[in-house]
Amino acid sequence: MKILLLFALTILPVLGISHQAKASNLEACLKNPMANKPQTINLLQPIDQQIVDCIPQLDLVASQWQSKASSIVSQVNRVTIGNQGNTNLEKLEYNVIGNTIYLVAKVQPKHTWSETIPAVKTHVPVTRNRDEKKCVGSGWLKKCFTITVPQVGMELRTITPERTVSHTASVTCNYEYTFNLSTKEQKPVFNCGQGWTGNIKLDASAITSILSGEMPSLGSLVSSIDLTPPLFKDVTSDKYIETRDNIIAQNPNSVVYFASESFVNWASVKTQAANVILTAISGGGYSAEFLRQLEEKLRSEIIYMADFATQTGIHLGTEQIIEMIKEGKILNLERYSVSVKVVDTPQVQKKCAVNGSECTPPIQVSRLGFAIIATRNTK
Repeated sequence: MKILLLFALTILPVLGISHQAKASNLEACLKNPMANKPQTINLLQPIDQQIVDCIPQLDLVASQWQSKASSIVSQVNRVTIGNQGNTNLEKLEYNVIGNTIYLVAKVQPKHTWSETIPAVKTHVPVTRNRDEKKCVGSGWLKKCFTITVPQVGMELRTITPERTVSHTASVTCNYEYTFNLSTKEQKPVFNCGQGWTGNIKLDASAITSILSGEMPSLGSLVSSIDLTPPLFKDVTSDKYIETRDNIIAQNPNSVVYFASESFVNWASVKTQAANVILTAISGGGYSAEFLRQLEEKLRSEIIYMADFATQTGIHLGTEQIIEMIKEGKILNLERYSVSVKVVDTPQVQKKCAVNGSECTPPIQVSRLGFAIIATRNTK
């Protein structure tokens, strides 16, 4: 009896509970030795009232963590990837001796879709019989009769009928979380397997933040994506037209030529060294090699400047354009002052879940663009 009482009293400081247990709770513990046996308690199942009576505040711990666990499932499902993705809570245990919470969940991005494969048709030779009237002789000796003549023609026939094929892409991720109620230490672990979709990495800290009442976005939840459709779709917005129109609107009394789309795609961080383009856009300078390539590219760009030349009578050479771009020079001609403005003409890329508007944070891919601005001299 003394041993049982000592055990009951030992549990209290482990739980961080300073107040004394009610006499009825201690009495229940002492009367029912089985209540002292569990080292871990499954919080996903109803807890025996005798165990609740034996361990003060167990009912509070259970309700709090059941609520947090439900929050994990609901919040992660809010950004579920795919039309059949889901999150299942597999384990929620309370270790009485260690005063820790252990949670296990499975997160499964999953998408099922159908693809219609069209019928395959081809022209094949087909022999058909055709009746022809044939006559021999003439006058009263003329005799006519009908003969059957085979004729080969081409006919469109279905070789393979149209069919619908179903596909499923999925990957399963395991989330394990341990929290020490005494020290507040937390250990989140998130591992994802190799699925049909490729690799997916989910940020454990984002899901862990749910336990603090935060609501992570898809962007913070998905730390790294290396997936093929259909789980994600690439959403790219091109700022070329917007940037061009803004430059023209800012110079209403000038004739403006803006670099072609083929030029800005060439002068991008995708096709050039990122530091070269970003340095050029910021006015930090141009390398000799980039200037050499730029002069080559401008030779074809001049072809697009026909309207600008017609309106202004100005025919610029590649060397003049490069000099204005590189040194910011202004050409003072008889009728116009001509300058060049270098601008960023970016593409904005992001990945969005196919089943909703949740997207990863946008990534801006810079591209160098330029505007040649001819302003009529007032003198």
